[in-house]
Amino acid sequence: MKRILLGALIALLAAPATVAAPKATPVQLGSIYSTPAGTELFLIAGKNSIFISNPRNKSGDIQLTALDPSGNQLWQRTIDSGVDEVATAATVDPLGNIGLGGSAAILLPAETVTPIVGIDNPDLVNVDATEQLRSDMNNLALWKISATGDLTATYLSPLKNVPSVTAISATNSGLSVIGSLDSKPFLISATSSGTFGKFITIGSSKTELNALSRNSDGTVSLFGSSAETLAGKKVAGIRDGVLIKISKSGVITSLTRSSAAKASRSWISGDSSHLLSGPVITGKVTETAITKFTAAFAPTWTLRLPSAGASVTTSANGNSYLAITSRAPISGITGWKPAQPSLLVITFDGKGVIKAATALPGLVTPLSLQYSPARGVVGLASSADGTVSIFTLVSR
Repeated sequence: MKRILLGALIALLAAPATVAAPKATPVQLGSIYSTPAGTELFLIAGKNSIFISNPRNKSGDIQLTALDPSGNQLWQRTIDSGVDEVATAATVDPLGNIGLGGSAAILLPAETVTPIVGIDNPDLVNVDATEQLRSDMNNLALWKISATGDLTATYLSPLKNVPSVTAISATNSGLSVIGSLDSKPFLISATSSGTFGKFITIGSSKTELNALSRNSDGTVSLFGSSAETLAGKKVAGIRDGVLIKISKSGVITSLTRSSAAKASRSWISGDSSHLLSGPVITGKVTETAITKFTAAFAPTWTLRLPSAGASVTTSANGNSYLAITSRAPISGITGWKPAQPSLLVITFDGKGVIKAATALPGLVTPLSLQYSPARGVVGLASSADGTVSIFTLVSR
């Protein structure tokens, strides 16, 4: 009898612990609100929403509009230097200032013309007035706007051709910007007083940089994809997602590839807590991967979901948030059976377990996902016809 009891005890101790499956999460409805006409970029600064557009007047301008939580306009600022300028990336620094990144032209000195008089100018036409010439938009531009809408600084870095700025990240010490120039990805940083650092190119046109995080120690974390060897590490799939750490001196100190056999992967969204998302395309199957990494680029949890490819992420209060264009039911979420690609926002706990899901009927493609203690999670997304709206995870 003792032998039987002892054997049963040993078998019990040797068996793997059974973990209860997480409860299914019912999908809930969020709220959708209109945006000012022409909105292209969106930020949350404290309680206020900042909408950024690039209107075309006599020249290309930049317009910022601040609304309070009730939708009342607090201020509006137009950046117009008299030449073309465009903002394609935006962020808020730790002090609440708004940072914009983009490209700009400059006014060139007008030519001096000697007046023609007498017989050579019988009609006495005044030809002294010559319109100032405008350059191409081959200056990388950074603009700093206060929380009250005042333009406090403009910094320009001349380049040989027009840059395309993808993303910007700010700390107390300055700004870092990524983009492409002549189809090659680049990184450039500037101090808070506008002194630009080294212009760093990474790889060739076979590499993309989509998101970044400027770290407090002066290093920069870059997220994107590559179909070429970088830092001695070869491609494992058709295209791999990449995480790259750049030192203060502009050297690659760490590179991690995220790959899948015969698949094309990319990280298209990432934040300062190293929560990343991006498409995994294998043949005709498209999924979105969301992974939480450590600062050393080691994954702590990961999940793949069926999607149409578009996604954005953000982190706050121990939770992770993913906005995706969903096209099929998702395991663990009940009541979600989209008939066509639709926006869905999923909330995960610190271990990557789904704890909430929010539908936004009519919206399709996520463009931005923001968080503030005063407002919670607020995002920007477009509908099938291109109309842009903001949304919250709270039902009206």
